[in-house]
Amino acid sequence: MALHTHGSFTLNKKIIIVTSLVLIIVLITTLAIGILSKKQKSTIVEAQKTNLNLQNNEHMHVELDASGDKVPVPNGYVGSKVTGENEINTGYVIYEGEEEVNDTNKDESQRSRNQYVWIPVPDISKFYGTDANGKKWGKIYEFSSYTGSSYDEVTGTHPLNWRESNGIMELYEDTLDESYREPDILEINDYDSRLKMLEIGAKTTHEFLKQVETEFNNMLTSVEKYGGFYIGRYETGNISQNIPVIQKGNTDIDYQAWYNVYKRCKNIKGSNTNIETGLIWGSQWDRALMWLIESGNKTKEQIADDSTSWGNHYNATFEYLNRNGGIEIKNAYYPRWIPTGSTEYTKANNIYDLSGNIMEWTMETNDRKCKNQRGGSYIYQGDYNQASYRGSNDTTNSKMRLSFSTLY
Repeated sequence: MALHTHGSFTLNKKIIIVTSLVLIIVLITTLAIGILSKKQKSTIVEAQKTNLNLQNNEHMHVELDASGDKVPVPNGYVGSKVTGENEINTGYVIYEGEEEVNDTNKDESQRSRNQYVWIPVPDISKFYGTDANGKKWGKIYEFSSYTGSSYDEVTGTHPLNWRESNGIMELYEDTLDESYREPDILEINDYDSRLKMLEIGAKTTHEFLKQVETEFNNMLTSVEKYGGFYIGRYETGNISQNIPVIQKGNTDIDYQAWYNVYKRCKNIKGSNTNIETGLIWGSQWDRALMWLIESGNKTKEQIADDSTSWGNHYNATFEYLNRNGGIEIKNAYYPRWIPTGSTEYTKANNIYDLSGNIMEWTMETNDRKCKNQRGGSYIYQGDYNQASYRGSNDTTNSKMRLSFSTLY
């Protein structure tokens, strides 16, 4: 018995040593992968700061963020001087108007002035492509925490419905009328008599196609020139009115059909001829999510698998300010939409409510009568309606639909 015990002890000792070595190797490998991942993210972040020889012009002026990097700020807006709001990598905020916004007047400014956050686009080739006929298409992506060879190692993205060879982008054949694409119109819903009634500019289906293609191409020109675009800091408010706002605490943020949102988001610019505002494109939504990952604010898992930790979802619990300014608790499994920007829980690089709360309309087209909606909703769990969630709905449906505005 003693001999067997000693042999067992020796064997166990060897197993422990071997196991320890394996654990050390795994630990070292994991650390190496982590260091590599951080290095890759750092490289991307630095690429985002690349100054495109930015200089003041008739439409914009150059401001410096907290690190001394250049940011193109449209005339009629000012870059924030608020602590935590003036760094590209953590969300550079601009405010409408000429008065400086700092730590002293931030609370009033956030509730009374339109605000946008700068989204860098360091590689325009990942943002759009051109087909064999010369038409430009937005590149939209599937998000995943998977690390396969066909998925981007940092962002976990994979082309959703397109491929590219020798500089020519091709949408899968069934995509041309039946799946995700932009810019495009809806064969069933965008008929002449409806367009005339809606007063959205174009009066015929053909004119509307040309209109959205022009808007898309103009956006691309600006993104390529300045190296990025601006996204609304909050969900679009006062959306039932002709001229909406992008301001903290707004509660007029839901129940709008796509056509109303499309038309009204273009009015946010007001009389400012230096900018264009509009409903967010699917490619812009995807780029914003990629940037959250690249900057280290969110992980692939928080974007693709479960966004409960940073969004107003059915299963989330957090404190927020109600419409009267009082503190309330939103408990898990008790669905409740909240005023936009009313809790730090839903903030990501100074953008609020990208995940959860009200589901967002986009310019992204699906089949022959639907536009895509993104970001999930307060009535669904965050592991089902993630920030990367992509659904679709008839453009005439107004149930719980809103939008993020963009500026360029």
